[in-house]
Amino acid sequence: MNRVNTYLEAHDLQSRDIRDVIDEFCDEISKMEGTCIDIGCGPGTITKEVFMPKLPKETLVVGSDISKKMLDHAKEEYKDEKRLSFSELDIQTKKIPSNLVGAFDNAVSFYCLHWCQDIRQVFGNIHQLLRPGGKSLVLFLASNTGFDTYLSLSENPLYKPYMQDVHKYIPYFQHSNNPRMTLKKIIEESGLQVLHCSCREKTFIFNSLSTLEKHAQAVNPFTPRMPAEIRKKFETDQSNDMVRRKISFVSGDDESENNVKVLDRYHVLVAYFEKPSAPNQEKDSTSKQKKNGLIS
Repeated sequence: MNRVNTYLEAHDLQSRDIRDVIDEFCDEISKMEGTCIDIGCGPGTITKEVFMPKLPKETLVVGSDISKKMLDHAKEEYKDEKRLSFSELDIQTKKIPSNLVGAFDNAVSFYCLHWCQDIRQVFGNIHQLLRPGGKSLVLFLASNTGFDTYLSLSENPLYKPYMQDVHKYIPYFQHSNNPRMTLKKIIEESGLQVLHCSCREKTFIFNSLSTLEKHAQAVNPFTPRMPAEIRKKFETDQSNDMVRRKISFVSGDDESENNVKVLDRYHVLVAYFEKPSAPNQEKDSTSKQKKNGLIS
């Protein structure tokens, strides 16, 4: 997403979940030596302030993102950080740049991969980025009712012209019956060994309707395409539809709009895996990829 300032003001849900996972896997992260790539680093805040303090002191980090605006902010904000650099990368690319193939001892990605539709390509690319024996930790959304709001509003004739590619922004696992099993299979078929894979229900309370609206606007890919008058109506309709799908309640005796809170229930996927280092493991993984049509 390209709305840097808006995102920085409204990403506490993502930040909390990332901190939880980083704390949970702090022992594993403390052993991530060498060079690590952070896939989907955004403005670099989490990379620098939350992730890097858990790494060994000599580990180098490359923050990557598809958004040039996010990277420009990160490069300027952290230009004096000698262990941290940034590079533009689409993790769904059909061809990883040759200088990045086998360039990393570790890879992480926090709250990014749900924006990717070609999940098999994503994990195939992570396999390419890693050196043999390299490990990776990823966290991303499996499902959230906010994406069903996208689908609903895309049928409105007023918004439909600006949402022709709506399915591009719906998580791969949004309507999956067993996201954990499916993700585990995809990772394994990409030639990687799964060390942990889980699907978890999470909750988050937005302390006001305006807070929910800010979070929704920060990652909305459609409103920048819309004329101002349509955008304003869309944001109102989006907020109303999202609240309808979640749990709203009033805290205390004050029933004014400013005191309405919204409980969000959603699911995230967490996976920790490695690229096999033994030649026979690599051979078995390659055979499995060929069998499943991942490589020719």
